[in-house]
Amino acid sequence: MPAFITITARLARDPELRETPNGTPICELTLPNDTGYGDHKMTTWWQCSVWGKRGETAAKHLKKGDWVAVTGVPQLRKYEKRDGTPGSSLEVKVSDWGFCGRKQQAAEPRQQHRSGSYRRSDYNDGAPSADLPF
Repeated sequence: MPAFITITARLARDPELRETPNGTPICELTLPNDTGYGDHKMTTWWQCSVWGKRGETAAKHLKKGDWVAVTGVPQLRKYEKRDGTPGSSLEVKVSDWGFCGRKQQAAEPRQQHRSGSYRRSDYNDGAPSADLPF
């Protein structure tokens, strides 16, 4: 039985949707995972692939900066670099993903909370005040 991993992070870039030669959609997500702090901080970059209808949904609704959680099977992929030397990368074949939140844009207005007293009209639902029992 394969081991599953869950990664929660902000998307490092917009999702990339592509198709296999037989037409199966694959959505590629890039998630950074930081460990340590200060001079000992290290970032592991996870390449995550979401297949099929879930991949299409991810590509449609996610964008760079969104907070997302993915669960899947980690895999080590070996490849040959451009200079001919061997390379490897950590990948996750995603079985499930969830949207955790969106990064608030600077242009989005924040809710302003009023302090102090409220006017009667703040609570008036259109009923005449004479009809109230108090």
